[in-house]
Amino acid sequence: MRLHNYLQERKKIQKSEYLYGITFVDIDECLANTFAKIVVRNKETKKEVLQLDNQEFNSYVLKDDEEYDFGQFGNSELFVKTSVPIENTVKRIKKMINGIKQYKERSKSKVIFLTARADFDNKQVFLQWFKDIGIDVDFTSNVYIERVGNVKTGTIPDKKKDVVLRYLKESIFRRVRMLDDHKPNVTTFLNIAKELPSNIIEKTKKNANITDNNEPVITFYGLQVLPTGQLSLLGEEKVY
Repeated sequence: MRLHNYLQERKKIQKSEYLYGITFVDIDECLANTFAKIVVRNKETKKEVLQLDNQEFNSYVLKDDEEYDFGQFGNSELFVKTSVPIENTVKRIKKMINGIKQYKERSKSKVIFLTARADFDNKQVFLQWFKDIGIDVDFTSNVYIERVGNVKTGTIPDKKKDVVLRYLKESIFRRVRMLDDHKPNVTTFLNIAKELPSNIIEKTKKNANITDNNEPVITFYGLQVLPTGQLSLLGEEKVY
């Protein structure tokens, strides 16, 4: 084949686009060791039944006569005064955000803090804590905090799953990660890959110019944060 014809043929080949990545990061016992408790009370008497830490809350099922009291979990001053950053996680997240910033307006990659908490009583005090440890939450086009505690129904893993799916509908993310200390949250996240709607897959494939059916369209990485701050890869699921 002549050189001219060879170059013409190469121009016809569409190479796939790397597109963007999105990382979902838990806060309690993942980004920081925290000490707020969720109080379980009797609905009628309002008497305290027991207190739950973050991990216990993730899997606790209320009895019919019980209700939650999130007073401590919404206390921004308590969060700021008692939370201890997990350095290994903080360093990773700062590195991710700095990497995104290098591309400025060209990058649509995101870091989403995905917490089981609801709104705090003072948003600015809460956000200042992130700034004080060097995480730029003012970089709002690429960094955001999702609080699934504002959703009243469903389990924590399922509520986090709904948030992940909402972002994936943008069909621009080919690398999807979750960092969470609670194993069921990570497991539910990895299961998204097995039941991802075909319209999201096809649209992402189109946006990435993927023509090879053997090339993964989206890869999910499930990472459990251990008490030391180290990561344990629980699974890597590829969607074609």
